[in-house]
Amino acid sequence: MSSTGDLLGDDTQYSVGDEVRRYNLLAGKLIADLIKSSFGPRGFEKMYIDLLGEVTLTKSGSTMLRKIDVEHPAAKAMIDASNSVDNEVGDGTISVVVLAGSLLEKAEKLLDFGMSPSTIEAGYKKAAEQSLDIVRSIAKSSNHKNKEVMIRLAETCLRSKAISILCEKKSVAELVTEAFCTITDFANKKVELDDIKIEEKPGNTSDIELVRGVVIDKTIDNSAMPRLIENAKILLINEELDNERTKTDAEITINTPQEMQTYISKENDDVKEKTQKIINSGTNVVISQKGISLLAQHYLSRAGIISLRRVKENDLHWLSKASGGLITNDLDNITEKHLGFAGKVYEKFVGDDKMVFVEGCKNPKSVTILLRATSKRILDEYHRSVLDAIMVLNDFFISPSIVAGGGSTETIIANELRKRSFLIEGREQTVIQNFAEALEEIPLTLARNSGMNLVDSIAQLRNKNSEHNNGSVHSWYGIDAIERKVGEMYSKGVIEPLVVKEQIIKTAVEVASLLIRVDEVVMKKPAMYTHTHGDGTTHSHAKGNKSHDHFDKLGKMQRPSHHYY
Repeated sequence: MSSTGDLLGDDTQYSVGDEVRRYNLLAGKLIADLIKSSFGPRGFEKMYIDLLGEVTLTKSGSTMLRKIDVEHPAAKAMIDASNSVDNEVGDGTISVVVLAGSLLEKAEKLLDFGMSPSTIEAGYKKAAEQSLDIVRSIAKSSNHKNKEVMIRLAETCLRSKAISILCEKKSVAELVTEAFCTITDFANKKVELDDIKIEEKPGNTSDIELVRGVVIDKTIDNSAMPRLIENAKILLINEELDNERTKTDAEITINTPQEMQTYISKENDDVKEKTQKIINSGTNVVISQKGISLLAQHYLSRAGIISLRRVKENDLHWLSKASGGLITNDLDNITEKHLGFAGKVYEKFVGDDKMVFVEGCKNPKSVTILLRATSKRILDEYHRSVLDAIMVLNDFFISPSIVAGGGSTETIIANELRKRSFLIEGREQTVIQNFAEALEEIPLTLARNSGMNLVDSIAQLRNKNSEHNNGSVHSWYGIDAIERKVGEMYSKGVIEPLVVKEQIIKTAVEVASLLIRVDEVVMKKPAMYTHTHGDGTTHSHAKGNKSHDHFDKLGKMQRPSHHYY
């Protein structure tokens, strides 16, 4: 028996050795090259069009990578790394892919020099430990209540997004920070990020606003009801104000017109009785998760009460947290504690649609960010950007330590790693020096996307950081992408949470080490191949990987759809 491949069947593909490793490294680098140009404030947008023609326009690394469909397992590992950073800290999704791609590129060069994969992996892990030690030592501690720092963090996060524009009065970063601080319990260090509702409507971007309450994508039930109520007393119910329907099939036998009239009168009396209990409670706004009949609306409108029916369950919970009211299922025992309060409840046009605003709540534990943009695609991107900013604020809230952005932190770590590498003997010294060069790919990518000269930029960065970072006080020189020059980033308010940097380094080294360690691939050839044709038809069948078409011999009529196969 000549080789391991002879042990396996004909339907199994076996690859081994240096070739496998190089294909893995190449796949990882290609994923990094794919989204590298989106990095930073001067990065470019990516457009993805799926099989149905749905267009996604984004600068978010994780969003783009989640959309694309890749076959290679090494490429999937890079995508998983980006997703894990996104899920854990909410930002740094492109940074981790750029750094991992650069580490793979350096690993390939070291392999060419004859260095063993185990030595490279050990060197990377040691360099990662040193990097984490350095970044923690230079990080600046802050107070988790420091609103000014939080605004700077949100601005830095949003500066590289499509939403980095100003509203009429406040920046989006200030609105997001205000929303976060409103729902946060600083005394007990508790926050529920889902309490920030993000509502989207087409319109003018400058009309983005923060509502200290809840915006409901509904209209007031009846035209006879008031359009505005001030000092609103809000009753939230999960009870049907309509003729009740049984959960199972039921039959009622009616023999005479009088019995029919009696039945209808009884149903109306039940609705009237429930409605009267609501009127007696002293409420002037009723919001129900279930239906409200026309008869109930009539009685409520006569009492000057606004009603909203069929409101989503999530909206009802947000309203409860914003107004302080309790959701009730029992109309017989409505008390003062069940009622929520708001400064005003009113209906107004937002774009082409009417929406109901419940705002002016005294101490809201739920708020709404109303996003406006000219198209649904841009609104989706704004939504993703705001979620990233909220996650960054949450990172700072949990661990209030910060570092400067613009690639300055990576440059400081790289300079310090080079100094420490001379204290290490053997081949690991070379690996750590290459790790330092890989870290510099972050500021270099920022410079490249900003149109700066790469040679001049890296020379200035190294020079500035070696000049100003010899003592215990650090200067944070990085790439100012807006000004297109090397500048001191911390003084300009370009800051990021420490935990984001830590997560980027950990994840990038983890995925790079994983791909370096793989030296054999045993792949079972699938019996059925899923594939897509030019006309958008997707299906599976045997030999689908071979060149073929689905037309008859005359080429006139296409065969039946994929069910045929």
